[in-house]
Amino acid sequence: MKTKLFLLLTPILLYCFALLPVVRAAPSPSNVNVVNTPNVNVVNTTASPVQVRDADNPARQPFHAEVRGGFADGASTTGDITITTVPAGKVLVIEHVSVFGAMLPGQKMVRAVMHRFSVFGHSLVISAQGSNADGSRDYFVASQLFRVSFSHDAVIVGLAERDSSLVENPGSVTFTVSGYLVDCPTCAP
Repeated sequence: MKTKLFLLLTPILLYCFALLPVVRAAPSPSNVNVVNTPNVNVVNTTASPVQVRDADNPARQPFHAEVRGGFADGASTTGDITITTVPAGKVLVIEHVSVFGAMLPGQKMVRAVMHRFSVFGHSLVISAQGSNADGSRDYFVASQLFRVSFSHDAVIVGLAERDSSLVENPGSVTFTVSGYLVDCPTCAP
């Protein structure tokens, strides 16, 4: 009899406990204090503000370009593949570059470079990805976050290199670049 009474009263007691205000109380709001050590390079840091990036800044005009190039018969490099020319009165800030290469089986893409026409090259790390389903191409990828800016009229190019110059043309390389353009009144010619 005591066992039956215990089994009957236990759920009732648990239900009553769940109704208590202490159990149902939501956490009360509290203030959060953000502490930030001032950056030595930042000028005019009033009360050590938190540094943020304004992604919705209307001054930033989104930029995206994708170009494809190939290897001439017997060539080990693609030569310069023009990605874009920065418009007059603008600065181009590139934040991400990716490269996709498709080579004949056994070939390797060994280098990919993005640069301002003939100077200031930025090499990308190439990773082998394997072969396509029918084994007719080996794939290579480079993908890198970085921040570099180019002023007006700069011609931005990509260049890729493979490990052999004794093959026919079928290798191809695609450069994909994203970032934003910013107006630069002092950059106008």
